[in-house]
Amino acid sequence: MSPVSLQGFVKNRRHQFGRQASFGTRIAAKRAYAFKGVPSNNPNWTDPDVDVGSIDFVVAPHREAPSYTATLTIPQLRYNDLPLILSGFFGGNVTSTGGTAKTRLYEPASTTVDPADAFTYEFGDDVTTYWDQLSDGIIESFEITWPEGKGAATGSITWRFGALHGSGFSDFTDVPTVPTALAVEPNEIVVYGKDLGLYIASDAYDVNYSGSLVTDALHTATLRGSREIDEKRFLDGDQTFDVDAFATAARTIELEAQWAKTPDIVGEGSETDAWFSATAVDRYIRLFAEAVDEADTGVPYSWDTTMPMRYYTSEHTDSGGNATETLTAKAFYDPVNSVPVFSSEVVNTLADASL
Repeated sequence: MSPVSLQGFVKNRRHQFGRQASFGTRIAAKRAYAFKGVPSNNPNWTDPDVDVGSIDFVVAPHREAPSYTATLTIPQLRYNDLPLILSGFFGGNVTSTGGTAKTRLYEPASTTVDPADAFTYEFGDDVTTYWDQLSDGIIESFEITWPEGKGAATGSITWRFGALHGSGFSDFTDVPTVPTALAVEPNEIVVYGKDLGLYIASDAYDVNYSGSLVTDALHTATLRGSREIDEKRFLDGDQTFDVDAFATAARTIELEAQWAKTPDIVGEGSETDAWFSATAVDRYIRLFAEAVDEADTGVPYSWDTTMPMRYYTSEHTDSGGNATETLTAKAFYDPVNSVPVFSSEVVNTLADASL
């Protein structure tokens, strides 16, 4: 007997994305990413609650509004991954400037709604006759962590999609055909904890000064974003369950940082003193990561983020044999000083045509 050749290997899974020109128009993926995870596709087959003379199902189920999501992990965050995360979450159709080194500035609006950046996601493995083509995707939440020990930053992203087609669905065919022939770039520059500095100031204009850098104290840091999303489906005769629009009802951006118990962090006049105060204290926090590697001559890869924030929680934690304090702050919009809720500049080599 000849050995059976099995198909469908976990390590042959691929995650491929492309930013769409418009909502409702699927495109071929533009870039493959080193992510892990699988989509969760639920067409929401529903049994009617009817009496038909049987204790078993008789009447065929019908479809309701579906749910198409994907929670993917990023075991090794790279600078060229950041535009996908920030564009997918904040939208705004941010484009790059520069030559070989590409610079993008993300400053999402608070009093108006930025247009969503919709993405097409191709997922599958070596069985190319069964690939998912999820479209009109936006990021519902993300998390990026700089770990203890200064190693590679990691992350996770949760997507919500408006439509599903695929290479194995006769009623919902893939257009354009999937999968797109793409391969992960093997040698891209990694976002490291060793390159991260965290700055804190009482004034929006002082947070960029070197004196605002907190030294010999930060163990770990986690940046999170989440939002409440409304799915809009209109009765307009289009004969699909596809989402017609996504609306962001509310948004939360927070930073969790684990600190050594230095005078900057604990005691009177410290960050924990600002947390446990009679009234909320405004802080201005900057996360600045700059790689040794250059995106172009004299231009390092970098990620520079500033947020006005207020502390909400503080926990007694530990790192090895040392007691630590973990503070969590939430970003706020500061109209008095004209400071956006989130200002983030990314310098890398990812062209817009590859996003």
